[in-house]
Amino acid sequence: MSQPGSLFSENELLKAENTGLRDRLNLSEEQNKHLKEEFEKLQETLRELKRQIFGKKSERWQSEEQILFIFDEIEVESKKPDVDSDETEAEVEVKGYKKKRGKRKPLPEHLEREIVKVELPPEEQFAEDGTPLKVLGYELSEKLDYEPAKTKVIQYQRAKYGVDSGDYITTAPPVPSIIPKGMAMPGLLAAIAVAKFADGLPLYRQEEIFKRQDIELNRTTMARWMVEVAKALQPIWNVLSDRVKESFYVSCDETRTQVLKEKGRTAESQSWMWVRSTPYGENKIVLFDYSPSRSGDVAVEILEGFKGFLQVDGYGGYNKLSKQDGVTRIGCSMHARRYFEKAHKVGAKSGKTLAEVALGYYKKLFELEENLREKPPDERYRLRLEEAKPIWDEFKEWADKNQAKVPPTSKIGKAFTYFSSEYEHLLGYLMDGRLEIDSGFVERCIRKFAIGRNNWMFSDSEAGVEASAILYSLVITAKINGVNPYRALKYIFTEIPKAQTLGEIENLADIIIAKQPIP
Repeated sequence: MSQPGSLFSENELLKAENTGLRDRLNLSEEQNKHLKEEFEKLQETLRELKRQIFGKKSERWQSEEQILFIFDEIEVESKKPDVDSDETEAEVEVKGYKKKRGKRKPLPEHLEREIVKVELPPEEQFAEDGTPLKVLGYELSEKLDYEPAKTKVIQYQRAKYGVDSGDYITTAPPVPSIIPKGMAMPGLLAAIAVAKFADGLPLYRQEEIFKRQDIELNRTTMARWMVEVAKALQPIWNVLSDRVKESFYVSCDETRTQVLKEKGRTAESQSWMWVRSTPYGENKIVLFDYSPSRSGDVAVEILEGFKGFLQVDGYGGYNKLSKQDGVTRIGCSMHARRYFEKAHKVGAKSGKTLAEVALGYYKKLFELEENLREKPPDERYRLRLEEAKPIWDEFKEWADKNQAKVPPTSKIGKAFTYFSSEYEHLLGYLMDGRLEIDSGFVERCIRKFAIGRNNWMFSDSEAGVEASAILYSLVITAKINGVNPYRALKYIFTEIPKAQTLGEIENLADIIIAKQPIP
C-alpha cells in the first residue's frame, strides 16, 4: 500500500529499490573483479622484482659464461669428480674397490719444453755389491708451468743511403703498420682487443696488468688504438656484411647499450646494439651494428637487399623489413616460451597451471629438435611435419580455448597474447629443414657482448662504440668458428696495411670465418 500523497505503490518502490541494489551489487562485483586483477598484477610484478633481485633471472639452463661467473667457483669446481678428459678412462683401486678416473690428455706438442733431468745423488748411484749404476733411460712425466705474458721492444733500424759519407740520398721505407707512426705492434694490439672483446677485460684493468711489468700504457692510449684499428678493419667488416645479406637465412636481435658523449643526446639516453647472424652452415658470421635508435628503419638499413628467411622475436621494429619482397619472417619459440616460463615462476596462482601445460608442449617440441639435431635437412623437414606439426596444432587449439579465461594484462594473459599473435611465425621453421626453432644462436652471441658490458658498463663516445661493434664482430665470429681470435687478429693486423685489392680483403675475411687457415 502506498503512502498518502505518493505517486507510487509500495510494491513499485520496493521493486525500484531492489533494482537499484542489484545494480550496485553488479557494480561492486565488477569493481571487485577489477581490483582482484589489479592485485594479482601487482603481486606478479612484486614476485618478478624479487626474482630479479634475489633469484635466478635466467631459465633453467646455464651458459658456459654464466658458470664462469659463479662467485664460489673454486669451491664448486673442486667438488666435481677429478676428471681431466672425457675421452679415455682408467680404473684406480682405492681401499678395496675400483673407481674410474679420467686419463689426462697429453699436453700440446707446440708448447715449449724445458728438460729437467732428475738423477740420484752420487752416493746412491751404486748397486748393493758396489757396482756403479748406469743411466739406462728416463721415465717421462710432464707438468704445466706458466710465465706472465712477455712484452718486448722491436727496434727498427732503417738504412739510410748515400753515395759517400754525408751525401744522403734516401732511406729504406717504414714497415707497413695498421697504426702508421704508432708504437704498437700487431701482437700487442691483438692482445688488447682479445682481452677486452673476447675476455671482457676493461682497458683500465689491462692498464694495471701492464703496470706490473713496469710498462706505462694508459687506457686512453689503448682506447685510441682500438678506434684506429677498427677503422682499418672496416673493409673486412663490409665484406662480412655483404655475405650476411647474401645468405638465405639471417637471425637478428638487439640489446641495450649506453654512450656517454653523443651529440644531441644526454649521457642517460638509451642506445642499441643490433646483432645479425647466419645460424646455418659451417662458416657462420655474427655482426654488431651500433645505432642510437631502435626504429625499424635501422633493421631495413643494415639488411638492405636481403632476401630469405628472417628469424626475429615479436618486436614490431622488424615489421617493415619482413614485409619487403623476398623476405619471409619466422618466429622464435625461445621468446614465446619465456612468457609462459615467467607466468609459471612469478604469475598469479590461477595462471601457473596453464603455464605449466604450455611449458609441457614446449618441452616436447624442444626435445624433438634435440633428437633431430644431427639429421640432414631433408629428413629434419619431413620428421618435423610428421611429429612437430601435430604438437603445434594441439597446442594452438588448447591456447585458443583458455586465452579468454584469463585477464589479458596478467602474465599468463600476455603469454597467450604473444603466442597467438606470433603463432604463424613460430611455425615458420617447419618450411625448411635448415632453419632453427628459435633464435638461440644470436642470443648466445649477444650474451658474450652483455658479459663485457657488465664489466665496462658504458661506452665513452660514439667512435668508441662503433669501434667496439667492429671488433666484437670479428672476435665473436672467430670464436664461434673455432678460430683462435688472437692469432687471427695478429695476422690480420699485420696484413691489412698491405692489402690493396678486394680479393686480398676477402682472403682476410675468410680467416675469421675459418674458410681458410691462418698462415
